[in-house]
Amino acid sequence: SLMKSIFLTNTQAKEQPVRLESHDLHKMAMGGTAVLIASILGNGLNYAFGIFLARQLGPHEFGLYALGLTIFNTLGLLVLFGMDTGAVKFVSEQLESEDHGKVIRTLGLITLITIACSTIAAFGLALLSNQLSSSLYKKPGLDHVLILFAIAIPFSAVSKVFLSALQAFQTVRYTILIKYLWEPVGKILIAAALLWWGFGLHGVLVAIVGTLIFSAICSLFALLRLAHMRPSEFFSLDRSNVRSLLSFSLPLTVATLFGVLAPRSDILILGYCASSQEVGVYLAAFQTSAMLALVMGALEASVAPIMSRAWAQQDSTRLEHTYQTASRMTLSLTAPLYVLLLLFADDLMHLFGDEFVVGAEILIILAAAQVFNSAAGSANIVLLMSGLSRLVMVNTIVLGLSLVAMSVLLIPRWGMMGAASGAAIGLVMMTITRVVQVWRVHHIQPYTWGLAKPLLASTGLACFLLAVKSHIQPVYYPMLAVVAALTYLGILATLGFNEEDKVAFKSVLKKLGLLG
Repeated sequence: SLMKSIFLTNTQAKEQPVRLESHDLHKMAMGGTAVLIASILGNGLNYAFGIFLARQLGPHEFGLYALGLTIFNTLGLLVLFGMDTGAVKFVSEQLESEDHGKVIRTLGLITLITIACSTIAAFGLALLSNQLSSSLYKKPGLDHVLILFAIAIPFSAVSKVFLSALQAFQTVRYTILIKYLWEPVGKILIAAALLWWGFGLHGVLVAIVGTLIFSAICSLFALLRLAHMRPSEFFSLDRSNVRSLLSFSLPLTVATLFGVLAPRSDILILGYCASSQEVGVYLAAFQTSAMLALVMGALEASVAPIMSRAWAQQDSTRLEHTYQTASRMTLSLTAPLYVLLLLFADDLMHLFGDEFVVGAEILIILAAAQVFNSAAGSANIVLLMSGLSRLVMVNTIVLGLSLVAMSVLLIPRWGMMGAASGAAIGLVMMTITRVVQVWRVHHIQPYTWGLAKPLLASTGLACFLLAVKSHIQPVYYPMLAVVAALTYLGILATLGFNEEDKVAFKSVLKKLGLLG
């Protein structure tokens, strides 16, 4: 059974030396740390941008922005048709076999499919914007928001695919520079200028469109440089390449349809049933809880190519230990962050404005589900990188339909609380299903006794913060956060680091320039 496997794995881990290659640990730690630091900076700026908009626009206009952004993000992911994942998998494998010609043909095919699909989606959204605004959501002004977001869809899609392809070369430099530095900084600077000039919400949307156009151009030149390609080579195709890519991506496309729509059904249905203000409050809580997902997202940027190459070499031991190490690294960062979100939920939501404090309970529920998901060790990446896109399709469809059903049942009755409960239950169900699927297919699982240490350290941190919080003025909370981080690390050090943690920690220190 799965529980028996967990016990045996943890017992053997005490008797056997570290089996995950130090090179892989170095790649995971260095790449994951670089992306995580950049994502903290970039998404921190995005988070500050959201706070700035909420205060400048007010709950009503921020709610329109939130609903339009959700529709844009949904379409922006749907039009990828699995090309971003296909780029990582196929380009990684082709680089491993040193087939440069096939790499170029794969990149060309992926680019053409992405441009075609995203352009069609953009025209469709623009044409339907008036009906969505007046007939479905009954929110005047939403149509103008949707038209501007429609312009951005092709540029967003192309940029995502190019950055995913660059990950296959095991470099995160361009992801950091474009996604986590340029996009938030450019968006903030342009939007702030246009707001100052009095353009309001429309100025904000123009800033987003302009930023994404420049991102697409930069990611294109980065890919051409790294892959040693000429623009004309994007049209180099062959039939075998088309068949293999579509065979992998089409099932993934169906999965993406449900996997993208279902997690956003809470906001889409809430927008239909509730006021724009409630949508704005819910999005603020959702964005705050999503900070926990940054950790897994950053690590997966480094883990996916390692898992793909381990599968290509049929190295099950390497695959298993990458899976388990990813789980431990992710939980070690998300557990203490959840403690902070739990104890300071009211204060965080107050940053958006007095009207947003009612979303504190929503934040706690959504963040709890993210922590549970973080301990799964990138189970979905294991399935995808081992070519099981049809299996991903099946479970995503089933769980997606379940999530939509919960949203339909819960949101009309309980509003924002129903949306949060449905989203949390859906994420937990999806996580459990993926872990069980990986176990049934590969007989590997992400859980080891090593997960107990971050959980115990986080419990100790919670006790410490509960004891001192009432004695600290809010102005000193940033200093308290530093003390909390040191306290957590101190408890972890007392419990003891294993050899893999030491290798990863040294790599992180080197990346930060604190160790020669």
